[in-house]
Amino acid sequence: MRTLRSILLAGTMLLATPMFFSSCEEEGSLIKFKTEVQVVNDFNDVVKAINDGKLSSEQAIAQLVTAIDNIKGDQNAKLQAITDALNNKNNTLDTKLNVIAGTMKSLSTEMPTKIDALAKAVENMPEYYEVLKAVETAIVNINPNEQLKLLEGVLDKYFSDELKYPDDDPLSFKGKIYYCIAEIEDTMRYMTYKDDKFRAIRKAIEALAGENAKLDGILDNMKKIVEAIQAGNTSEKEGWAEIAKLLAQLKTAAGIGGSTDKVEYVDLGLPSGNLWAKCNLGASSPEAYGDYYAWGEVEPKQEYTKSNHKWYKDGAPSQGFTKYNNEDGKLTLEDEDDAVIQKLGNGWRTPTLADFRELTNQKLTTIKKTTLNGVAGYQITSKRNKKSIFIPCAGFKQDKPQTREISSSEEVAICMTNVRCIDYKVFNAWSFAFQDDRIARYGKRRPDGISVRPVKGPGVPVPNNCVDLGLNSGLLWAKCNMGTTKPTEPGDYYAWGETSTKKEYYSDNYKHYNAKFELLKYNEKDGKEVLELEDDAANAYLGVGYRIPTKEDWEELLEDCKWEAVTTTLSEIVDPSQKKVIARWKVTGPNGNSIVLPTTSGFRADGFFVQPDYNIYYTTANLCPAELLSDKDKYQKAIALTWPMFAKETSSEGIEEPSFKSIYRDFGVVVRPVFDLYSNK
Repeated sequence: MRTLRSILLAGTMLLATPMFFSSCEEEGSLIKFKTEVQVVNDFNDVVKAINDGKLSSEQAIAQLVTAIDNIKGDQNAKLQAITDALNNKNNTLDTKLNVIAGTMKSLSTEMPTKIDALAKAVENMPEYYEVLKAVETAIVNINPNEQLKLLEGVLDKYFSDELKYPDDDPLSFKGKIYYCIAEIEDTMRYMTYKDDKFRAIRKAIEALAGENAKLDGILDNMKKIVEAIQAGNTSEKEGWAEIAKLLAQLKTAAGIGGSTDKVEYVDLGLPSGNLWAKCNLGASSPEAYGDYYAWGEVEPKQEYTKSNHKWYKDGAPSQGFTKYNNEDGKLTLEDEDDAVIQKLGNGWRTPTLADFRELTNQKLTTIKKTTLNGVAGYQITSKRNKKSIFIPCAGFKQDKPQTREISSSEEVAICMTNVRCIDYKVFNAWSFAFQDDRIARYGKRRPDGISVRPVKGPGVPVPNNCVDLGLNSGLLWAKCNMGTTKPTEPGDYYAWGETSTKKEYYSDNYKHYNAKFELLKYNEKDGKEVLELEDDAANAYLGVGYRIPTKEDWEELLEDCKWEAVTTTLSEIVDPSQKKVIARWKVTGPNGNSIVLPTTSGFRADGFFVQPDYNIYYTTANLCPAELLSDKDKYQKAIALTWPMFAKETSSEGIEEPSFKSIYRDFGVVVRPVFDLYSNK
């Protein structure tokens, strides 16, 4: 017999009052929550999916190759689509590099088109290291037999009179040097065949010769060494080492790269494309502590006290801090107060929390406590390319002289981030700490002196429909519930384990029941307690990387974030008692970013035998443990985050924060997705 359930009365009350939500609307347009991507058929959609962080590098290149091959029209049509993607300022460097890789791997793209595409990419790269990455990407992704043809073709194309002396581009000569030196540098490392390597380097040298007198002497010496290696008069190892030195001189003489030439870095192959400096700021070796900086200051000093902090004034509001406080609301270091930017420039900066989370993501790197030249520290090694960096246990300084020895009992590596703690913690800034089993963000007093590890790159991408709250896990939370583009609307309702919405939520139309109302999945027999992706509505609706949050994910949100209830009062016609209703919760993360969790119409369940329940529910991916339920309800219920619709205030703690409650699996409940492609889960 059908088990019928009635529509919740409280939901009817709220949905019958459209004005209830009007006061909760937030300004600003939002990207449509549902992103439909035709995976291999539409080149532009694949590019967008990469840019939004929905594909890994391997997936991106594979799908781009197919998409390029499927572009209708001649080679000009392919080149136009590729060029548009490379010229689009909204596309990240990582996206553009994937486009270059896909172009090189495409079997349907002819060599002249590949040459034109790489030339266009180089023209639009604003910084030298980006040119370097473009050349490297092209070389390593094209057939080894075509490497020389590609590089020679681009040289001929890029150094033609048309590009060499354009009337409207005074920076053409500098761009030419960028490409030429990048080709020499990456040819040494990545070209497969030795004879081709010699030929490509010589051609690049000859292309630059005679353009600038101060370069010619260096170029001439470089050409002689190439000839000596080729003739066997100099060993390859010694010859390449000498060419590398001349390359450094060439870059300095050409005036390219700026301070980048002074900073040795490691490319760990991270998804963001971030490059991490080998040494702390002010250090000359990886194991050296380097200089210590107070947060918001750009010079090291002898003592680190509150009274001598640049932004402290006794008696001022916000615990005495005159900038980055509760009055100005600034959370992130401005360029003028970022020691890395001021000391190094040219794209180097103090890392964000997200940068450190990516660096320590167990999917991407391994972390080992070790010593280097007798100094304790942490070695972080890439799982992709096995390269590593070393962060020494430099400790921190409070009222100490500039020299400092770290004892074995306090071996801790603390690195500065560019963000302060929020609200009452205005006295603290976030750092990132490495100490035994604690590798996570760490609140540190702003006046204390700590070390800084520079980073360069675009940072970890955040999809347009998500927010980075600064959580230790790296999990990103969607801005809106499923089925809406407005943060203050409830969105659609889903039964637990179903991937589509329904008009009615009955037990006999529940996906995981058979005709006898026996559970087909997530039951005593299979022992499954967490939703698999095939039954996850968020994954089905939004794609790779998205899922329904687990109870653990919600717990992190409750524990790490500040929850503020926004209340309202319903009209007297709807609620004569005039009780306060929780319109939404504003959830602010450790980095100051926030999301909104709006009220909903409870749950949806049609028919008899449903008791009115004035609670708000958000689903989790977890089944309620059987031992917590009665025999008749075992495996029948899932866990949901819940709070009362009507505000319950206490005299000491204010409105109670949300908690967890079991709810029948076949009830319809709203979903707030998370994006965990870059998380440490």
